[in-house]
Amino acid sequence: MKFVNGRTGLVFRLGAMVAALLLGHQAMAIGTEAGTGIDNTVTVDFEVNGVDQADLTDSVSFVVDRRVDFDLTPLGAALVDVTQSETGSYFDFLLTNDSNSELDFQIDIAQMVAGLVRGVGDTGTMATVDYAVSAASVAGGDPEPVRLGPQFVDQLAADDSIRIRVFGDAGAGMLDGEVAGVQLDVTAAEPGSGGATVLVDTTDTDAGIDNVFAEDAAGGDGVQIAFDGWIVVSADLAVTKTYSVIAGDLGSGQPIPGATVEYVITIVNSSATPAEAVLIDDVLDPDVTLNLNVAAYGGNDIDVDLQGTTLPCDVEINGDGDGCDLNGTTVTVGAADYVPTIIIGDSQTLTITYQVTIPDPDPTP
Repeated sequence: MKFVNGRTGLVFRLGAMVAALLLGHQAMAIGTEAGTGIDNTVTVDFEVNGVDQADLTDSVSFVVDRRVDFDLTPLGAALVDVTQSETGSYFDFLLTNDSNSELDFQIDIAQMVAGLVRGVGDTGTMATVDYAVSAASVAGGDPEPVRLGPQFVDQLAADDSIRIRVFGDAGAGMLDGEVAGVQLDVTAAEPGSGGATVLVDTTDTDAGIDNVFAEDAAGGDGVQIAFDGWIVVSADLAVTKTYSVIAGDLGSGQPIPGATVEYVITIVNSSATPAEAVLIDDVLDPDVTLNLNVAAYGGNDIDVDLQGTTLPCDVEINGDGDGCDLNGTTVTVGAADYVPTIIIGDSQTLTITYQVTIPDPDPTP
């Protein structure tokens, strides 16, 4: 039995048409460029007692609004290593425009004063920090951002990305293990405004483009914040000094008068950071005498070995350019006149070996 009359059928057909239009609008709006005009017209054709009636029509028009959606992500896998006084160290962020419109972006940078960066507490401050944007998007070739590059993102196309590079100079007084974090804030702006006109959330303007923030799961505010930073690394040196009695001990192995004692100084760099301009001062006891022209050292006074490479070292003529001197009772290795200066590199070992004699007292008359 059919219970739907003509009027009910009309309502049903109108409802179905509206639902179809709404579904069609939803499918069209996903990925559709902001500002695209949408026009829909409904037509109702009906009869009364078999007589065709004039069609009923109505139209609705609007433009697709802007879904403001973007992502800011650090590109590195870990904190960037930096050494004291190092300049021009950098790391990158990737900004991706997930909106249905090109966008400009404002950028603000600040050094952290507290909090975590990559799970590590911020403890230090770089001497200077600045940033630059790549001169082109990733899709356009994305050249290396240079330090004096653009300070805002200009008309980044939908579904495109661009790099933002943060540069930093470390201070000379920064300590090994210090972490210096940076906060980068990126704010969506009106495309073509040079980043000057920040977008605001607007609604219900059928004839214009409204902005709907969607960069976070719960909506958003048109701002994305990301963090990255540096960690100070320094050469990790350890020094040991040992001695052994090698001659003149009457077979006792003891440091008796007349015995020759050999000192061995070992300096190990267990880090990946080179130790530069290494200078060793070793103070001799006044009761021993430095042996010169040691045959075991190839005629040198001191044997200096850097990871298997022997460096010349004679002390009898100060200022001879080999970097070894004897000033009073102080043996110096790596003096300023040594060319090149001693560098203990990644996981390298420097060994300094020399001999002294314990003077034998004059025979009793």
